[in-house]
Amino acid sequence: MDEKAFWELIESSRAESDGDVDALLEVLRERLAELPSERIVAFDRIFGVLHAGAYRWDLWAAAYVIQGGCSDDSFMDFRSGLIGLGRDVYYAALSDPESLAALPGEAEEIAVEELTYVASEAYEAATGEELPDRESSGPSEPIGEPWDEATVGQKYPKLAKRFGFE
Repeated sequence: MDEKAFWELIESSRAESDGDVDALLEVLRERLAELPSERIVAFDRIFGVLHAGAYRWDLWAAAYVIQGGCSDDSFMDFRSGLIGLGRDVYYAALSDPESLAALPGEAEEIAVEELTYVASEAYEAATGEELPDRESSGPSEPIGEPWDEATVGQKYPKLAKRFGFE
């Protein structure tokens, strides 16, 4: 599986789930479980690379504004959910975090912890074994410049307005 196939799987699962996060998780889990085990491992590897690629201070600031605060764990969930929103949303957010102001729905719908585990659940369902550990990839610290909690709303005024951040 390459990144193109990864995003096609995310997008087709999103389309079938009709915007429902629980349905997305179920559809994606089922589709992955139907694949050969090495493709599930590849999906998980690509997920890890994309997740690490979003480990950036500017996205953490955006998540902080969107969610009204954002711990380390919450930012992990946010990045997982960002991937689940699809290729266009993911790359638009990397290019300009304020693009997330155009998303429909509520702030809590963006962070989806369960997406982190969907490949391992599918792998176990398909093979009866645990998914091999993913090699750690990505930076140990977020990329970019840290932000200040006191001024983060000013950094992203569209997000602050859209999500009621004060």
